[in-house]
Amino acid sequence: MSTTEPGDLTPPQSPAPRRRRRRHTPARRFSGVGRHGAGDTAAVEEALALASEAALPTPVPVAAPVDEFDTHEGTELVSWHAVDAREGAEAAGGWAPESGFAPEDDGAWLAAAEEEAGAAEHHGGSFEDGLSRFGAVPAGYLPAEHFYPDEEVDYSDRKRRRRRRGFTLAAIVLVFLLAVGGGGYWLLKQLTAPPADYAGPGSGNVSFTVESGWGAKQIGKHLVDAGVVKSTGAFDAAVAANTAATFHPGDFQLKREMTAADALEALTGKADAVTYFALDPNVRLNAALTAISEGTGLSLDELKAAAAKPSAFGLPESATNLEGWLHPGEYRFPRDADAQTVLQGLVDATKATLEKQGITDPAQQQRTLTIASILMAEALKGDYAKVAGVIENRLAADNKETYGLLQSDATVIYGLDRYSLLVTKAEQQDKSNPFNTYVHKGLPPTPIGSPNDAAIDAAAHPQASDDYYWVTVNLDTGETLFAKTHNEHLANVDKYRQWCQANEGRCK
Repeated sequence: MSTTEPGDLTPPQSPAPRRRRRRHTPARRFSGVGRHGAGDTAAVEEALALASEAALPTPVPVAAPVDEFDTHEGTELVSWHAVDAREGAEAAGGWAPESGFAPEDDGAWLAAAEEEAGAAEHHGGSFEDGLSRFGAVPAGYLPAEHFYPDEEVDYSDRKRRRRRRGFTLAAIVLVFLLAVGGGGYWLLKQLTAPPADYAGPGSGNVSFTVESGWGAKQIGKHLVDAGVVKSTGAFDAAVAANTAATFHPGDFQLKREMTAADALEALTGKADAVTYFALDPNVRLNAALTAISEGTGLSLDELKAAAAKPSAFGLPESATNLEGWLHPGEYRFPRDADAQTVLQGLVDATKATLEKQGITDPAQQQRTLTIASILMAEALKGDYAKVAGVIENRLAADNKETYGLLQSDATVIYGLDRYSLLVTKAEQQDKSNPFNTYVHKGLPPTPIGSPNDAAIDAAAHPQASDDYYWVTVNLDTGETLFAKTHNEHLANVDKYRQWCQANEGRCK
């Protein structure tokens, strides 16, 4: 039992017990206020003021709410600031207790303090609690979790925020992956999807022309423009699937909105069972028959046998074969057409051209074709008519310059079955060559190739002149010089030889 009166105050005998009490009591002196705020500064100033008062302070009533650093002295509340002052007075030897707890009754005093602290109103130390009590955040405030132990801090809001951020990031990543995956799928589908094509079979009629030199790409573009096929990709795919397809110039009847495969068959002649071939101008008979065989599928031997009977095609007796009578151009025949039918079509085309020039006599037709074939071998298109006039001068019966000799290198090499323009002296004197116009007067036995319409027109209408000679002195420009006498001609021939020396290998 303590012997002190209820009103007496008995401070701890030393600072150690006081420190122990503080350790056993929750630190809530400045409840809800940060340790670096204005509240701490005011408390410190108050403690200094109390310490400077009289050595024997009287108990200071403290209005509720109180904190755990306040204690009982009887039935009154005494601030620990006063206790601090009394400790100082005792140390100076000027303090003696008059009432309250005795120094030796430290346990009772501590028990009373703890009881009072338990009965006092307590406040939370969180940010939300301080904000609700004071309406604002005091200056210098730090969040509670920065200076309270982990077990006193509520991390639930932080965890919820972190979970929300995690969910948001996961959603963003998922959306990104879906977008990338969807875009990749779309791109893959576009790359692997078949090109756009019409369902076919098409309707209406479309006249379509394939120009000479057009390839699959160019034809496909024009087919799309004409509304025949839906896309160039579909036509390219059809061409790739049919590697044997071959395009030839000509006019075709197609339909609108055809499938690419059907359009390809129509253009290659398979849809209508039609064969196709083309003959170039100035081509010789054997080369012409080979091209016809390749285009129609007819046997080359069958074609040669038919061509060896010119009378069967209504040609004059002077025509020993069909040389010169197979008109150059593009042709289509039914697939079941025989050799006679195909060759007759080309001969008829030549006859039509001759008749257009007013030449209807069979013998005269043969003569015109022979001259026209020499023009194509010896001259340029611009000189056709003038060279035709020189040939007529040489063929004249009163010719005193060449005495009826054409002296054409082109006829000599035809008889030798080669294409080189150079003729030796021995070859010019070879009488065994029936096409050697250096030793045989007049025209050769047959034409030496298939002349085109321009050459036939010039042969039918030669340009009159007094010239008997011609020579091309520049193979690049086609410059041709004409002469009336042999000496003039030799001078022109020297110019040709000089050009050949300056352009080695060009005159072989």
